[in-house]
Amino acid sequence: MLTMTVLLSSIPALISCNKDNKDTEEEFTYSTSRQTTLVTGFSLQADAEVLAYLDSVHFTIDYDNGVIYNADSLPKGTNITGLKCSIKFLNTVSSSMLTITGATTRSDTTIEYTAAMNTKLDFTGKTVLKVTSADQSQTKEYNIKVLVHKENPDTLIWPDSWRRELPGYQNNTVGHKAVQMGGSYFIMTYNGVECNVLAADSPNQGTWDKKTINLPFIPQVQSLTAVQDLLYVLSADGTLFFSSNGEEWESCGVMWHSVLGAFGDKLLGIMGDDEEGYYHDQYPRSEGFVVTEVEEGFPVAHASNMIETDNKWTSSQQAMIVGGIDRNGNMLSDVWGYDGTTWGRINNIHSKTMPAIADATLFSYYTYRSLPGVRHYAKQQTWYLMGGRFADGGLNSTIYVSNTQGITWTSGGEILSQPDGTPDFYGAQAIVSNETMTANIGAAPRRVASSIITWDCPYIYLFGGYDEQGKLLPWVWRGVYNRLTHTPVY
Repeated sequence: MLTMTVLLSSIPALISCNKDNKDTEEEFTYSTSRQTTLVTGFSLQADAEVLAYLDSVHFTIDYDNGVIYNADSLPKGTNITGLKCSIKFLNTVSSSMLTITGATTRSDTTIEYTAAMNTKLDFTGKTVLKVTSADQSQTKEYNIKVLVHKENPDTLIWPDSWRRELPGYQNNTVGHKAVQMGGSYFIMTYNGVECNVLAADSPNQGTWDKKTINLPFIPQVQSLTAVQDLLYVLSADGTLFFSSNGEEWESCGVMWHSVLGAFGDKLLGIMGDDEEGYYHDQYPRSEGFVVTEVEEGFPVAHASNMIETDNKWTSSQQAMIVGGIDRNGNMLSDVWGYDGTTWGRINNIHSKTMPAIADATLFSYYTYRSLPGVRHYAKQQTWYLMGGRFADGGLNSTIYVSNTQGITWTSGGEILSQPDGTPDFYGAQAIVSNETMTANIGAAPRRVASSIITWDCPYIYLFGGYDEQGKLLPWVWRGVYNRLTHTPVY
């Protein structure tokens, strides 16, 4: 939470108390220091009809620029035409006058602030507080700004202007997969004859380096997975291949039915078939590793991509997949988790929200939650599920989110929704990339101490995917949780 911040440590003491031996009265001599007109606290008084916990909204006091403002803006639509305020001063002042001009509901006026003042103020106009020191030798003006969001900060936005053409897209492309390997990004494309590998240093890079490669096999492009500094892909007959650069590929000497994803330095997959049965496998195998038959209801193909994540309830790294198709051909709505040794269902069967789904896009991102008793929002890790195919052939258009490590899920509703104008899809890849944001110092008042000028903002890049006819979609969508683009206030 942003506390009211003023710089006091560097300001010299300004009040000298001179006591006359013949007189018990104290004589105060004020210096020309800023302390004679220093505001140390500003707050709005409680008014539940306007906003819950209004009195807990924190205001920053920027003495140098003469600005008092709430860095964390009030929710969109908050009525600020009739609010009471409380002001604190470091020392006794002779007067503190509030001048309001250009307000929506109040005529231009000047009001003297006192601790007992009970007047409601309209902060839609310009509000200036003029403080005069006790000896009337110093004055200071503060511009008071009660900021209100112009848009809902808790929406997931996908501006059309951020959309880019899909790197490597051609009308005859039948396979397209984007992955991140370390600090680099790779795309594999295949059109039934030619295979290309594209590389970039950023998912938002305009032009990707492209190389046509001669593969000794037909790739299952959707199986492309990065594990630390290696790329893996299955051939059409199930042979697993690896590469360090996407250009030269070698056989791993194993055959799999499907790839699940990366876990640490291992690639997890499913080996076997309908006749022999299906088994968990990893490459390379850890010492002592033994393949085990998959659990009843476990997805042997078409699950979401697998993501690794830290789990607050366990001490080890976790992995998660959603949906897919089991060995009996049933489409699943379950969430399966892996702790390095064991797979298990982790979603709550008594509060299922997600439908049975295949080829959905899973990624770790963020939402915010309000803390009880205060106007303060805390960032929380959130798992998002987008796209995917239903058993009847239809496609999913809802974003599902989980703030409980995948145990329970809810619909994101209107504020957390997929990009407007894009068709429903399955098989897309979501990559989250941090990008440096710079505060607009001219547009927003700065903090007094420890100003945040730059910060990392995580953007979502949604690559491709396929429509109901199985045709590759030619776009990269760029999205972000709106609040993450605002200058951090804590």
